[in-house]
Amino acid sequence: MAAIAALATVAVLLVAVKSSEIVLIVDPGEIVRSGYAVSKTISNSAAAIALGTAFLLAAAVPVHEPSRRSLFRLLRSSAAVWAIAGFVASVFTFANISGVPLNEAGTAAFWSQFSFYSTGIELGQAWTTTIAAAVLVTVWASLTHSPGHAAALAGVSALALIPLAQQGHAAGSASHNLAVVSILMHVLFASIWVGGLVALVWLRRTLPGHLFPVVLRRYSAIAFAAFVAVALSGLVSATIRITDPATLTTTSYGLIVLGKVVVLVLAGILAALFRTWLLPHIHTGRTRLFWALAAVEVTFMGVASGLAGVLARTAPPGAEQEIYETGPVTAAESLTGSVFPAPPSWVTVFQGQPDPFWLLLIVFSAATYLLATRAQRRAGTPWSWHRSAPFLAGLLVVLWVTCGPLSIYATYLLSSYVVTIVALLLAGACIAQGRPGHLALATLRLREDGTRGPREWATFLLRRPLGLFDDSPLGVGLVVLVTVVLAMIPAGMRWAVTEPLGRVVVLTAVVVAGAVMGSALRRALTGRRAGDIALIGGLAACALAGTAVTLLGSTVMLDWFKTMNPGGHPAADADQRLGSVILLISAAATALTAAVLALRALTGPRAATPSLTSEDSHS
Repeated sequence: MAAIAALATVAVLLVAVKSSEIVLIVDPGEIVRSGYAVSKTISNSAAAIALGTAFLLAAAVPVHEPSRRSLFRLLRSSAAVWAIAGFVASVFTFANISGVPLNEAGTAAFWSQFSFYSTGIELGQAWTTTIAAAVLVTVWASLTHSPGHAAALAGVSALALIPLAQQGHAAGSASHNLAVVSILMHVLFASIWVGGLVALVWLRRTLPGHLFPVVLRRYSAIAFAAFVAVALSGLVSATIRITDPATLTTTSYGLIVLGKVVVLVLAGILAALFRTWLLPHIHTGRTRLFWALAAVEVTFMGVASGLAGVLARTAPPGAEQEIYETGPVTAAESLTGSVFPAPPSWVTVFQGQPDPFWLLLIVFSAATYLLATRAQRRAGTPWSWHRSAPFLAGLLVVLWVTCGPLSIYATYLLSSYVVTIVALLLAGACIAQGRPGHLALATLRLREDGTRGPREWATFLLRRPLGLFDDSPLGVGLVVLVTVVLAMIPAGMRWAVTEPLGRVVVLTAVVVAGAVMGSALRRALTGRRAGDIALIGGLAACALAGTAVTLLGSTVMLDWFKTMNPGGHPAADADQRLGSVILLISAAATALTAAVLALRALTGPRAATPSLTSEDSHS
């Protein structure tokens, strides 16, 4: 039903949208234009079903072998369609950008050029990577029926969406980094929402009636989070490309965006009705109404998928050319797609550019934490503000760094990037003092049906990756040292500064390293292990001081920062020296803090030290 709605939407829009508003390098003809839109829509829909099914298998479906086998059949079938439709869409894309007529597909020359496009051109490489991942998911899903493997398959499917999501309008739009992050979030969470609902409908044939309400409640929670993420990322993405509200009603792009908004609102209303009205009574047997609502929602999602497929090929109403219409641009503005920011000052301290990924993560973390503390108070075990305050303060620092002025200036100034790394390391240490791990274990319910919910995943993370450092101060110190060094070496810095995905990965790694360090220091202080504190603090200080020394040499990423800095090479070199000074001051502060904590450990009262892997762990 979703596929039919999507294809019908594509067909109508291909007729309605003017050919001049379709993004084309050359006009390849109606067959290529229509063929690409249809094959891309099928590919997107199949990818969403594959990801949503794998996610539902990993997080919501109880141990019931017939149901799991059925969902794995859906998973591998959708992945196979994804791969085939993706290959067809890749051929149409090649015909579009190369100008080679499709009627030459029977010749060796056509496929020789297609081979070069698939392996040597960035867009072709993105398609090749996606197709290869879809084939991997197809084969993998044929060999296993384990929930653990389903989680891995969900991860592979999510990663496979990244290459193509970075192409299209996001690749060349103004505010490039923000555009790419927004479209990645939009595609990922929309796929989980849509694919999960399709998988839920598919389960109707095999899942026993008494288990269905359980899966329904779990999917409802997943769908709510996905809806919020899709709405937020879609709003940011549309704001970047539509700068004049009048173009919403005067251009095909604007009308399609309005159509997507209407569909999203209607789907959200249906989801709200289901969650507040039908879900509490689903155990009474009111399933017929549920399936009717599900069918309507699947249809809406199919229409949204079709709209998205055509939107990707429709030219935005001049938003991407906005920077060039203001007059001559600098090389920095050409590379970033953004107007060069004003020099840093006290006025810019609270300015910035909201990042939907970090904004959603921080709001979700704060809300979840506060709700958990309220649950603890209601259970008669109040949660101290001495824990909540540093946790919330750490989140505020992360918010300021990732959505404030540093989110802009770190692209242009190395010193701002240095402040970003140091601040996030400190924020991670503060977050750990809030003991979110213990709070999660104390408030989340334990599942008894063989599935992994939030509590099971929290326990897994605390016992496996983080538990390795429970009694290893050397390991904790090395984690901090390696993370800081990798973030500051030219390759890591270039990835974080120039690539949106690299920025997310590097900054997340720094926050996690800071949290591991903060948790280890807290445990060492509680157990009066002054030597452990000195070792961890010493290695962290060495990491910061060592990278500071390297910045005293030749200019790092000279090709980038001299272009980004209006003063050219001399200004970039001076800014790097400033970054070195900031790191040296941070290293001295870290060493001093470690010394104070070690002295306190020697003179303070001894207390029992909780294990990171125990139920009382507060990491």
